[in-house]
Amino acid sequence: MALVWTVQFLQFLGKDKTDFQIALGISTGMMLGLVPVTTLHWFLFLVFVFALRMNLLATICSALFFSTLSFVISTPLESFGFWALTSHTSLIPVYVKAYHSPIIPFTAFHHTDVMGGTLLGTLLFFPVLLMAQRMTHKYRNSLHAFWLSTRIQRAYVHYRRFSH
Repeated sequence: MALVWTVQFLQFLGKDKTDFQIALGISTGMMLGLVPVTTLHWFLFLVFVFALRMNLLATICSALFFSTLSFVISTPLESFGFWALTSHTSLIPVYVKAYHSPIIPFTAFHHTDVMGGTLLGTLLFFPVLLMAQRMTHKYRNSLHAFWLSTRIQRAYVHYRRFSH
């Protein structure tokens, strides 16, 4: 049964038509993984996932990977958020005004881990998008074509044809 799930996983990973959809799923999953779940902009990213056409499996796998990574690097992430909140004294009036506005406090920007994760995700969004697009293009041209020619894949296609 695990072999069937693995085959379905690999087929679903290559299901979308463009490399950009998979890469967008990976980079959006990175944002979902780095930003804590209890914030407003995390839910906005989740709406973004379902509003645009992207590979949901790549998004979920990327979010799981980056949430584990953000747990591992939580101390440097909090230090980065603390630096972003306190190093620029000219931004303090902006932070005070944003904190007293009606909607922005629900983003919890004043917490160091939220600010660090949001800034890191924002800084890395486009580089991860471009790198994931290149890697997906390489995967689809070489590994996916190899996967479609393996005996396991052909046996699975044969099994699906005659079992349903």
